[in-house]
Amino acid sequence: MSVEFNTKSRHRITEANINYYAFPFVHPKRKMKEHDFIYVLDGEWKLGQEEKEFSLQKNSLLILEGGKTHYGISPCAPGTKTMYFHAGLPEDSASCASAEDAENIRQLTDASSNPNIKKLFYEIVTAKMSGDGRRASAYFDLLIYELSAFGSDEEGDTGERIKAIIHKNPEKFYTNAELGKKLGISDKSAETKFKRRYGITIHKYTLDFKMEQAISYFKVFPEMSIKEIAFNLGFYDEYHFSRQFKKIKGIPPSLYKKELSERRG
Repeated sequence: MSVEFNTKSRHRITEANINYYAFPFVHPKRKMKEHDFIYVLDGEWKLGQEEKEFSLQKNSLLILEGGKTHYGISPCAPGTKTMYFHAGLPEDSASCASAEDAENIRQLTDASSNPNIKKLFYEIVTAKMSGDGRRASAYFDLLIYELSAFGSDEEGDTGERIKAIIHKNPEKFYTNAELGKKLGISDKSAETKFKRRYGITIHKYTLDFKMEQAISYFKVFPEMSIKEIAFNLGFYDEYHFSRQFKKIKGIPPSLYKKELSERRG
């Protein structure tokens, strides 16, 4: 799910603002000529465009494609705050661009790990609100470049990004749906791309990674209990962790830890 932009053409920013919704609000159903860019500063919202549905949360960036009908699926959460701007389609639109001049940007991006996206979005909005359309358009070009560099959807890149999320959050177990949401893709696509890249499922990789993390704890912090390690790695109890460890490593974690200690001693 992506939108194509012609990088050779300057897109004019036609409108921009920052909105706060104290009460639940359903986005109106409409069809615009311009692309509608929305960045969620706080809260949650669920929007749709034709047959696609998008669940937005804090630091989600959504592009509602120009020329297609979009609408609210459910009201936003109370206290939701967003930035938005409308980007006009140039006369020599993306459909006329050569392959090297076209950038495919995902419609939904989780920008929480890239603060530069939020900064550029804010610069576009404030420039337009102050009447400086030329500056807003220049920042728009930078935003498209940043989103393109950040959001490449090649299988290898998707697999690497899923792997990075797992490694950065060893205390969590992510569902495929949660990972897909973070990357702006479906849970099925997340699983397929990861498996093609690494040859195993996301769940299997997660468990293998956590077992290696546990062994690292055994080596570096021998005084730490099995129960503490289990909770550190996101397991809901010691039994669940021990069962998975034995299934993967062949012996209970307590015995593995004891053997490590004996070898050191």
